Amino acid sequence: MIDDVLPYVEKPSRYLGQEINSVHKPKEGVRLRAVLAFPDLYEVGMSHLGTQILYGLGNLVDGVQVERAFLPQLDMLAILKERGIPLFSLESRTPLSECHVIGITLQSELTYTNILAILDAGDIPVRASQRSGSHPLVIGGGPCAFNPEPIAEFFDLFLLGDGEEVWPLVLRDLKEITERGGSRAQMIAAAKAYPGVYDPSDFDVYYADDGKIDRIVPRGNVLKVTKAMCLNLDIEIPPHSFLVPYVQTIHDRLNIEAARGCTRGCRFCHAGMVYRPVRERSRQTLVEMAAKGLESTGYEELALTSLSIGDYGPLEPLLRDLMDAYGEDRISISLPSMRIGGLTPEVARQIQRVRKTGFTIAPEAGTRRLRKVVNKDFSDAEIIQTAQRVFERGWDSVKLYFMIGLPTECVEDLDGIVNLAKTIGSMAPKRGQITVSLSPFVPKPHTPFQWARQDPEHVLKEKLDYLRKNLRGGKVRVRWGRTDQARLEAVLARGDRRLSRVVENAWRRGAVLDGWDEHFSWNTWMAAFESESLDPGWYTERERSGDEPFPWDHLSSGVSRQYLLKEYRLGLAGEVSDDCRSAGCLSCGVCTPEQMENIPALRKTGAVDGSPPLDGELQEPEKSHRRVRFIFQKVGDMRFLGHLETMRVFERTARRANIPLAFSGGYHPKPKITFALALPVGVEGEREWADFELQESWDPQKFRETMNMFLPGGLEILLAWKTPVDGQPLPSRISSMGYRAEFPGPVHDLDSRVEILLSGGDIPVVRESKGKTKTLNLKNYLQAIESSGDDIVHFTLAMQTNGGSIRPGEVLQALMGENTPIDGIRVFRTGLRLLVVGDRSGGRPGFSRIWD
Repeated sequence: MIDDVLPYVEKPSRYLGQEINSVHKPKEGVRLRAVLAFPDLYEVGMSHLGTQILYGLGNLVDGVQVERAFLPQLDMLAILKERGIPLFSLESRTPLSECHVIGITLQSELTYTNILAILDAGDIPVRASQRSGSHPLVIGGGPCAFNPEPIAEFFDLFLLGDGEEVWPLVLRDLKEITERGGSRAQMIAAAKAYPGVYDPSDFDVYYADDGKIDRIVPRGNVLKVTKAMCLNLDIEIPPHSFLVPYVQTIHDRLNIEAARGCTRGCRFCHAGMVYRPVRERSRQTLVEMAAKGLESTGYEELALTSLSIGDYGPLEPLLRDLMDAYGEDRISISLPSMRIGGLTPEVARQIQRVRKTGFTIAPEAGTRRLRKVVNKDFSDAEIIQTAQRVFERGWDSVKLYFMIGLPTECVEDLDGIVNLAKTIGSMAPKRGQITVSLSPFVPKPHTPFQWARQDPEHVLKEKLDYLRKNLRGGKVRVRWGRTDQARLEAVLARGDRRLSRVVENAWRRGAVLDGWDEHFSWNTWMAAFESESLDPGWYTERERSGDEPFPWDHLSSGVSRQYLLKEYRLGLAGEVSDDCRSAGCLSCGVCTPEQMENIPALRKTGAVDGSPPLDGELQEPEKSHRRVRFIFQKVGDMRFLGHLETMRVFERTARRANIPLAFSGGYHPKPKITFALALPVGVEGEREWADFELQESWDPQKFRETMNMFLPGGLEILLAWKTPVDGQPLPSRISSMGYRAEFPGPVHDLDSRVEILLSGGDIPVVRESKGKTKTLNLKNYLQAIESSGDDIVHFTLAMQTNGGSIRPGEVLQALMGENTPIDGIRVFRTGLRLLVVGDRSGGRPGFSRIWD
């Protein structure tokens, strides 16, 4: 039936689903069918790197088929409706309503009506509350998921942050639930067990009389949803077999992500804030990804993507590697996000060895004063010098990117745009051209400028008219974004749940493809706002107070509100904040120990990074460190500290005590502290082990005494000694753990319970985790157990080579019976048994000893 339709639509190859490297699994082996639905035209969606990555990773899951769907062009959409054909997935042509999961990319606020068009065309109710158990789960993810409130009514779940780790795991769990015949509610619950997964129904929003949000109240125990984050991009490597469309797409090339995140700190930049911290792939990894990707796709252009590719540490040697490998094959390299000053002579030489791709300079503002407001402290001379270098190295055309309507902007700033453009235009070659791109400023959530107002539309139009008039002539060409589209984007970017009614109203009035000039109608949207008694100007034209609740306050990018507010105020004062990669930590909040450190592979020379040396290059040897090993106790109230909290206490105590800690490399170093084994919350530790690496030799006794002076009550170092830095790590040496359980009162049959436990057969311990059930045999871990009187039990648990073991609470539950509460039992870990190899404990190689 679909083949009968294709002759009548524009670019029918959009709908074939047979692209190079597309995945088609036998139907009988598919247990879960998921569709990545991109809410825009095929040419846009197939240029989206995230779709390619999630498609490849999802299809690695056994029994899962991940397919694609896009918003059809309006001619195809009309034919589908006319003939009663539901929107289908490309690979198997399955109607969307018959799939299990629909994952929708939230790349732009101007695609929100497209989302409803896709759901409706796929025979899926647009509102989550209208869906039954037979309907697929609708999950949204992408940049706009950090404030999805204006479309919260249409989604079952959202995923905040990086999807590489979570997406395959969610698909795996949902497949298993589907195989068991589980319910839709069970699928939602399983997905919510993962980091970054947000269920809008878990929170109620209340509004004050003035229309502002009064409070956001969680229905359960989750007070805030924090984004998911991939800690190491060298581990999370996407499949190399990217899809190769037949249609020419917006970015028709092999895109390889060199780095994620940016700490330049541009105060308007949403991506720069929500995708912190900076994580770089090693040079070796990128070389391998390029080789495999080019081999599997046949592309003639390779793009190294990043929010600021010029900040990638070993950029110059990486370019040399790539051009040496592929220059003779006429494969060009493009760097889409080169910052001012980033075009070094070597970078320019490498990327023009095959052909020169486009070059964009983004001053953002016309004067240095306003650039300081947005935290881009470049002088006019630096911008002009960058353009001069571009022309000297053979480029004849340059694009200049500016924003208009930035906070504190005045006419002098507009004149600065004109002067910069004309100055650079006068430097261009005879046949050269300068394209000036003007985009209205849109305040975005999770940025310092989330408190700022947007200029009224008539003011933005006046500024555009002024610039167009004064930029006429010469080699300067002007392009600009529509002010009415920017206004709608600003409403939706910082909007609340009430706007769901407006989005649906506008869609039912015919709004679709709002990001395309030829389809956008402000009048349609204005009618929708009026119908729902909401004023778009209320969302855009007022500055927020510092304490006003935001619709996204329960969603965390990791960057603190306090940091963003401080940056906003610094911006209004025209003060600049440095990049934390060179200036040190600015306490934005994202680099907490439970997440990760900022680990860019920066080197001033650009010669080496954290990967293995290439072509005989040498790495700087690590400075010699000293290691102190110590035994400490964690008792009393300190038992309620989690493991990461305990680590922070020791780290901060060492700083306060002026202990010369050694640190890892990189520009956000981390102290080299290792704890042997985490204590469960609520369990006290009498003999816990840890290592500190120090920059210089310290007397262990002095170390112990100094630390104990600053440690809080309940934490105390009992013994310390020196040990070799290159010794075996503590966690890998644990063989067993000793515990003592103290009951709140006498247990008259405690001895007999112990005997029954020892003499009985297998003791199954069932664990439920992330929708999966795992059964362990307690007897395989329980090495010894004995009672001491009628209120104390001692037991020893074995540690497997993979670090797993039985929990002390599981032993006590087996001892007392499944229906007996064990909440009042106080548990102590009395010590850890380690293989002692040449330690000061006096043991011989291979000798095991327990400190208890």
